[in-house]
Amino acid sequence: MEAQVTRNCFCTYTGAQSQVDTTVFFISGNPGLIGYYHPFLSLLAQHLAGPKQGSTQKASTSFQIYGCSLGGFEVADNGDERGSSASNGSRAKDTADGKNRFYDLEEQICFVQDTLNQVMSKTASSAPLGKKQKVILIGHSVGTYMAMEILRRHREATTQSTSSPDFDITGAVMLFPTVMDIQASPSGQKLTTLLSMIPQLALVVSIFARVLTLILPDAILKSVIRLVMKNPPPHALDTTFTFLKSPGGVRQALHMAADEMRTITTDKWSDDVWGVASTRDPVAKLFFYFGRNDHWVAEKTRDDIIALKGRQDGLGPKMLVCEEGLPHAFCLKHNEIMATKVAGMIREIESS
Repeated sequence: MEAQVTRNCFCTYTGAQSQVDTTVFFISGNPGLIGYYHPFLSLLAQHLAGPKQGSTQKASTSFQIYGCSLGGFEVADNGDERGSSASNGSRAKDTADGKNRFYDLEEQICFVQDTLNQVMSKTASSAPLGKKQKVILIGHSVGTYMAMEILRRHREATTQSTSSPDFDITGAVMLFPTVMDIQASPSGQKLTTLLSMIPQLALVVSIFARVLTLILPDAILKSVIRLVMKNPPPHALDTTFTFLKSPGGVRQALHMAADEMRTITTDKWSDDVWGVASTRDPVAKLFFYFGRNDHWVAEKTRDDIIALKGRQDGLGPKMLVCEEGLPHAFCLKHNEIMATKVAGMIREIESS
């Protein structure tokens, strides 16, 4: 796969493409535009390409860093507001009668899993013969729920010889994870209330956004975005502008968010997926990085996950709680510190 950085895709390498050992596969939050994460992924690649902390030797592992926009969030790379079909999917799914519909959470998981399989198929074709590729997942926000589901489905597939994947998922990094009880979070409570009052919230807000983008000149619209987002960096401003101007992005985001409120409830994964039980099959090494006062993760939910699933006797995920006050949307202004932390986690997964 060629290295590329577009509005719909990010792909780069820390060494020779033919020598890739591990693919770091990134799954975004909602709204699922990869443009929000370009600086983070670029910085992460730089850290992984450099020497390990406390060492002068260059990293021996060659990484592929890959991420793409979620289904329904693809936009035209030339900035045209009409949108476009990305290489991995279309703006909205087509029904039998030709009308567009939008991705729910389950469909997004299938979309991401299909993309991962496609990426790894291309990667394997250029790798040395007999060398099984490794994958480390990174999920952010609802992307962590998708990552857990992909871990589960991958483990199930490896037990079926007829459909066994040709790569191993060796670890995952969950950033500001919304894996349980999202309704209990401050923002989840607000969104649930709005949805009960306005069942067609996604349609109503998308119409309002569409009218707003048609009425306001681009320069004024960007000024409004800059004011509401409190002077965001250029990549966040441009991505939000493109998101609002896209034909179905706003409705896709709210359609998916509503399904998240219904779906992300109790713990749905067995102990072998969490890695808290002894098993003969290798388990992925997991890192969970929680924020404090995260408006999408209730404090009680975070504490319960740490208490129930935190590492004990060397088993289970490594749970970390942010002490630097990083926000849930770290990808706006805190990419350097997050990239440094994640690079350390990836190296620890690689060394285990």
